[in-house]
Parts: sequence; structure tokens; C-alpha cells
Amino acid sequence: MKYVLALAFLLLNFACVYNLSILTDDSGRNITDLDMKNIDAKNADVVRQLLNQETLIRMALVRNVHILMKDMVDLKEKLESMESLQQSTEIKVTALQQEVSDLKRENQKLNLKNRKFEETFNIIEGNFTQINDQFENFAKEFEEKREAFETNTSTVLGDLKIEVRYLSVTLLDLNKHTLERDKIIPVMMEEKCNVLSAMFNASLDTLNNDLADASTKLSKSVSNLENSQNAIVASVFGDINITLGNLKTEMKQSQTDQLKLSATVSSLEVFRMNVTNNHCDLGKKVAFTAGVTTTSTVWNSGTLVFNKVINNVGGGYNPNTGIFTAPLNGDYVFYVSIQSYSNDYSIYIDIVLNGSSKVRAMAYKLNSNDGYETGTNMVTLRLQQGDTVWVKHYSGTGYYTLSDAPITTFSGFLT
Repeated sequence: MKYVLALAFLLLNFACVYNLSILTDDSGRNITDLDMKNIDAKNADVVRQLLNQETLIRMALVRNVHILMKDMVDLKEKLESMESLQQSTEIKVTALQQEVSDLKRENQKLNLKNRKFEETFNIIEGNFTQINDQFENFAKEFEEKREAFETNTSTVLGDLKIEVRYLSVTLLDLNKHTLERDKIIPVMMEEKCNVLSAMFNASLDTLNNDLADASTKLSKSVSNLENSQNAIVASVFGDINITLGNLKTEMKQSQTDQLKLSATVSSLEVFRMNVTNNHCDLGKKVAFTAGVTTTSTVWNSGTLVFNKVINNVGGGYNPNTGIFTAPLNGDYVFYVSIQSYSNDYSIYIDIVLNGSSKVRAMAYKLNSNDGYETGTNMVTLRLQQGDTVWVKHYSGTGYYTLSDAPITTFSGFLT
């Protein structure tokens, strides 16, 4: 196509260059150069009109040639742009062909990977089938073991129930025996005090008798001494100094014996007073037991108040503050027991004397499956009248108890 257009363009240029005209039979001569002498007057107008028409036609042809040349230039530019576009298109086609080749190679690789994946999937499917079979076997074995475990658990629970019953009976017997001992101990102490008092009275009577006998003997000795002195003065005046010396010696010895006897009587009197005081103190027993009736999951500071008083002989324990105040001097024994709250809690508490921690009890969780844990401790303290003892928080959170029979308790007594 481009060659045809180029040939037409050359022909038009050739026609313009050589002034070719269709009306003049391709003659290059201008019609104005004709010899007008040979043309008659009648045809002159026709010739002029023809010449004018030829001029107009030639001008129109020139304009058309210029327009055509412009169109040819535009067409040439478009052809050049089309050639560049074709080249870029060929480059893109080449690139696309290369991409197609790459895609084909990647497709082949993907096909290979797909085959490998299919093989792997087949292997996994086989393994899954095997695992499924093994799981079914495991489920059957687990069910059998679970049934066996439930059977064993039922047996163990039955044994535990029997043991708990035996333990409950033992605890009841122990509690009964303790109550009996609590009833018997005051009676025994009273009997022993009576026996001791009787023995003391008998010993005191014996000492009084011995003292009376010693006084009588001393009086007799003094009388005998006076008689001896008179006899010696009357009989032998020369030995009076010796006799007086002997008398002085005997008198000194008698005074020593009398002083010893007086000291013995004083000691016995002091002993009698001490025994009497101790006998009187037996009526001033000090003992208490108190418990907590409300479970707490948030207690983590301060004094633990045991609000339920089970026993408070001597009135030393205050259930409103949780503090024991010693009413008498002496050696006291204190005991504390605390129960942790559920599987997620641990608790530490201290027995405190006048603000100073003495011993610590802990209910500590090694892991969350341990269940309830109990912490206990006991301490012996020498107290003066007015000293205070209580239980305070050290670490951990919460505690567990019961309202009717407290589990978390605090006890103490005078030894």
C-alpha cells in the first residue's frame, strides 16, 4: 500500500513540474501562445471561456495537488508512526512470546510440583487413614482403661469412705476421751491439792511438835545449866572462870540451835504460804479456743479476728479484736490452724507477741491440683501480765472455714 501511494505522489509531482494538462492533450504549450489570427472572431469568446475554464481547472488541480501533497505528508508521518508502532508491537509480541515461554516452563514446574503434591497428599491420606485406625484402637483402649479406672476409683472411694468412717469414730472416741480427761483433770488436780495440803498440814503439825519438843528440851537444858552454874559457883570458886567459860560456850551453842530452829520454822511458813497461794491460783485457770465462721477469698492484711469463742477461761481473749491479753504471769502455749481457699490460693500467717512475729504457719500450694492445704504451728511463750498475742497476715490471700464447726482456729492456755 505504501508503495502505491508513493508512486501516485511521484506522478503528481511530475505533472506539476512539466505543466501537463488534460485539456491540451498533454501538450506543454500554453493556449495563450496560440496564433489568434487563425481563429475567427466568433470562436474567440468560446476560446476565452475555455481558457478561463482551463485556468480555473488548473488552479483547482493545483489546490488539489497541494491538498494531496499535504495528505501524503500526513500519511507518510502516520506510516512512520505505524512503523514505529509496529516495531514496538513486534517487541511487545516478542516479550509476550518470551513470557508465554516462561509461563509454559513455570506451568511445567507447577505440573511437576502438583504431581509431587498429589504424591504427598496420597501419602498423607494413607497416614491419616492409619492414624484414624490407631485413634480408634486408642479410643477403645482408653475406654477400657477408663472403665477399669472408674471401677478402681469406686473401690478406692469405698475404702476411703470406710477409712473416713473409722477415722470419724476414732475422732469421736478421742473427743470423748478428751472431754472425759478435761472433766477428770480438775478433779485430779483438786485431789492432788487436797493430798498435798493434807501432807503439808501433817508436816506442819510434825514440825510444830518438833519445835515444841525442842523448846522444852531447850528450857530443860537452860534449867540444868543454871543449876550446874549454881552448883559450880557454890562448890568450886576457883574453877568459876572455867565453869563460866563452859557455860558461855554451851549458851552460844544453844543460841545457834535456836536460830537454826527459827530459820527452819520460817522456811516452813514460807513454803506453806507458797502452797496456799498455788492452791488459790488453781481457781484462776487461763485457756481459750476461738474460730473463724466466715470464709474469705480477699483477706490479705492485718489481724485475723477469730469471732466465734468456743472456750475463754479467764477472759483473756477478745473476739472483737482477735487479741489475747495475758491476765497472769506464766508460760503459755498457743496453737493456730488455717485452711487455704480452694486450688488457687496459698496463705501464710504469724503468731505475734507484742508486735513481734514468733512462729509462722503456711498452707502452700505446690500446684493447682493439690486441693485444700492446711497450715498449723504451736509456740510456748513466757508472758507477763498485760502482754498481748494475736495472729496476723504474712503472705497469700484468703482462707476457708465452716460456720458451725470452724476449721481455721486459734487456741492458747496457761501451763
